[in-house]
Amino acid sequence: FFSGVMLFRIKHLVCLVSLIACFSVSSPQILNFQCGQTTRLKRIVIRSAAQPFSSSTCQYTIRRQSTHVCQLLVRFQQFELQQPTTDSVANTLTCTDSFTVGRFTLCGDNSGQHIYIPFEGDSMVLNFNLPSRSAQANWHLIVEQLECPPAPSHLADGLPPLIGGMIKDLLDLRNVFSRFISDMDLLAPAGCDQYYTEPSGVIKSFNYRDGINMHYMTNLKYTICIKQTMEANAIEYTVKKFSLSSELPSEFYNEACHPFIFTEGRQSDYLMIPNSHFADNAAVQPTYFCGQGLTAGQVVIGSRPFIMHFSSDEQWHSEETGFSIEYRIKVAV
Repeated sequence: FFSGVMLFRIKHLVCLVSLIACFSVSSPQILNFQCGQTTRLKRIVIRSAAQPFSSSTCQYTIRRQSTHVCQLLVRFQQFELQQPTTDSVANTLTCTDSFTVGRFTLCGDNSGQHIYIPFEGDSMVLNFNLPSRSAQANWHLIVEQLECPPAPSHLADGLPPLIGGMIKDLLDLRNVFSRFISDMDLLAPAGCDQYYTEPSGVIKSFNYRDGINMHYMTNLKYTICIKQTMEANAIEYTVKKFSLSSELPSEFYNEACHPFIFTEGRQSDYLMIPNSHFADNAAVQPTYFCGQGLTAGQVVIGSRPFIMHFSSDEQWHSEETGFSIEYRIKVAV
C-alpha cells in the first residue's frame, strides 16, 4: 500500500512539474504595453506610442509575478531619445528627455544595450520623461521578470499534499515549483548591472555610436560582467575606441584615474579592469584606465572574475565619448 501511494504521489508530482515547466516556457506576454498600464506578466514588449506624444511622461508599472522574482532584465532593442545637452562653460551634461528605471537614468542612443535591475518591493516603474516631446523619441524594449531559485532543499519541501489536499490557484503552483523552472540561464550574478553570456561580443558605453562623437552620462556607475565557464582561464579585450576625461594630460592609469584621496572638482572618470595586463607587455598591469589610456587595436588580457566597472563623475568634458571594446573568452588547452 505504501509503495502504491508513493508511486501515485510521484506520478502526480511529475505531471505537475511538467505542467508548470510548460507554463513557464510559454508564459504569456503583452506585445505592446501602453503608457500608464500595469502588469504582472513575466515578459512584456514596450513600444513607443504614435507621435506626437499627448503627454510629457510615460510610465509602465511591472508588478512582481511571483515571490521568487529577483531581477528585472530590460533589453533595448531600440532606444532613441534626444541627445543630452552639454555646457562647456559650466562643464555639465543634462538629459532633457530621459528614461529612468532603478538607479539608471539614460538618454540619447542606447539601442542594443541592456540592464539588470534588482527587483525590490512589489513593483517597479519604468519612466520616460519627455518634456521636449521630440519627434526623435523612439523605443522598443523587452522587459522580463527573472526568478531566483530559493535556498537548496529537499524536493518535497513546501509541496502541498497531493492526496486529500488542493492547490488554490496557478500562482500557488508557480511559487511551489519556481525552484525547478527558475531563469538560471538569464540571471546575472549579484552586483552585475550588465551581463554578457556569449563567449565573444562587443561592449559599448551608454550613448555610444560608431563613427559619431556622442557622450556618456555623468554620475553613472555600473558593473559589466561576462559569463565565465569552467574551461575559461582568461579573457581578451581588443579596443576599438576609448576616450574618457582625465585630470592630467599624459597620465591615464591607476592613481591618475582613481585617486585614493577625493578632491572636489577633480576629473575622475575611469574604466576598471581588475587583474589585467597588456598583451604586448605583461609587466604593465594597470587596473584603472582613463583619458586616452587605451588605443584602437590595443589588447588587454584579464583573468577571473571577468568584470569591468565604469564610473563617471558629475562633470562633463568634450573628450568623454566613451568606449567600444571587443571581448573574447580564452579557453585553456
